[in-house]
Amino acid sequence: MARILCMVLTAWLMTTAVWAQDNGLNPIYKVALGDITYQKQESSKKVTVGKVLGAIADAVDGRITDLNNEDYIPLAKNSVRSGLTHARRLQVVESDEEASAKYLVTAQLSDISATRKVKTYDRKDSKGREYTDTKTYYSAITSVAITFKDLQTGELTTSTISGRCSEYSMTTSVDEAIRNALAELANNIYEYYNEVYPIRANIIERGTEKKDKTKELYIDVGDRFVREDVHFDVFILGQVAGRETRKKIGRIRVRESMGTDISLCKVQRGGKDIKTAFDDGSTIVAISTD
Repeated sequence: MARILCMVLTAWLMTTAVWAQDNGLNPIYKVALGDITYQKQESSKKVTVGKVLGAIADAVDGRITDLNNEDYIPLAKNSVRSGLTHARRLQVVESDEEASAKYLVTAQLSDISATRKVKTYDRKDSKGREYTDTKTYYSAITSVAITFKDLQTGELTTSTISGRCSEYSMTTSVDEAIRNALAELANNIYEYYNEVYPIRANIIERGTEKKDKTKELYIDVGDRFVREDVHFDVFILGQVAGRETRKKIGRIRVRESMGTDISLCKVQRGGKDIKTAFDDGSTIVAISTD
């Protein structure tokens, strides 16, 4: 019995040691944050806004022309830093660690602006008399061009990302609208670089199955990289002429992170194909989508 317990314990420790290591598919890139500057843009008839490289356009009728943009530059810089810091595979390093950085990141704020929208509503008072009620709401736009410079090759990559607070959010002050837009800017930066540098996981074990479908499974990525409700597309890996091929077969959602390098996932689509892949002994991987 003691020998059996020792063998079980040894096997468990070996498994834990494997899981405790990063799966090698998700390198962390250190980035040194350089200058974040502001270049005021001239008013144009339309301004492109929205989530990452978005395509939502707002007419600039009612543009606030007396806005002191300088007041919001520190907040905008914090939004850029916050967005980069929270990207899963980026690590913003301080000045004393810049020598170890892979990228130097600079950013140019190209827009901090607000517009005014006046809306009228037909109302009735308690006696049934009609009157017109007027409300003023504000929207705001913030945009930034972020440049990554590879410190080994010198290659430059620039992405323009925007944050927007719509008039439909019913903000009643310029300040509130701009702060909301800056909060969305930080979130959009985070989401964009999570898409540029997705998390890749091996599917290591099947979980609950029902009839001919896999309902749950386990991946070798945990709370070091992902949290509950992060989604992954599922692929079967193959080879053609020595090159990796992927065939998408489903979609999963992280239900619970069970450690730094293991998570339980719910199968949202493709349960039948995923079970078939397990049964066939295919190599199955998952790549994050958000």
